[in-house]
Amino acid sequence: MAQGEQVSSFKRVTALSRGLTVLRLVNEENEATVGTLHARSGLDKATIVRMLETLEHEGYVTRCGTGHLWRPTGLALTLSSGYSAVREVGRIVGPVLAESRETLKWPASFGIFDRDAMLIADTTQDWRGMMVSRHPSHRPPMLTTSLGRAYMAHMDADDRKVLLARLGLNSSGWNRIAATPEKAEAMLAEVRHNGYALADCEYMAATFSGDIWAMSVPVKGGTRLYGALGLMVLRRVIMPEDGVPDLAPRLSSVASRIAEALGG
Repeated sequence: MAQGEQVSSFKRVTALSRGLTVLRLVNEENEATVGTLHARSGLDKATIVRMLETLEHEGYVTRCGTGHLWRPTGLALTLSSGYSAVREVGRIVGPVLAESRETLKWPASFGIFDRDAMLIADTTQDWRGMMVSRHPSHRPPMLTTSLGRAYMAHMDADDRKVLLARLGLNSSGWNRIAATPEKAEAMLAEVRHNGYALADCEYMAATFSGDIWAMSVPVKGGTRLYGALGLMVLRRVIMPEDGVPDLAPRLSSVASRIAEALGG
């Protein structure tokens, strides 16, 4: 057991874990199908259908269209009504992001760490008609998104070891590299060396059909790591090898301003 992990006093309720996974993914997709939920969760389709129908009975999701699409209902909002830190961070970061649109050139998001994922606190991703599903409160995974990689690479080494152990407990899906900690550490060491992180190509292909690439930098102030700042960029306009040299210093400059605002 990794240092800092708490010993559970009971056996995990697998059905509850699966139901929460399905509800989270429906909320992220906004309009989900059994097929997309199966691809993202790895759960078998019969289990997903049972979870969806249970969540429908409880009022958290609803069918739409021909009945093959599932959406979250307003009741799902009650599950986050007690969490306010992300709203406060968004209030502080929002003006900095708004003022930096011309500097960054592309839609940006600021994320904070939330136990085993990043949590989007504020975003400008509706800018210039480029709409992507990364709204505030979205939770990008740690080891395949640029936000997660940029943050995790700059965590305290002991904290990072604990987090890798936690992610390794469920090594399916997008955090599966956590099952091989030495490979994960090598990848994160490269991020630290470069000063920026790029998102996993397979993840971006599955999430955005390969049309977008993403990069992020850590947001640090003194000895404190506040979060990570990332950009989404269209491949048909500029490829990573051409965009990174120009965008990385711009991103780092805005990250410094965000750290200063949060430090104040």
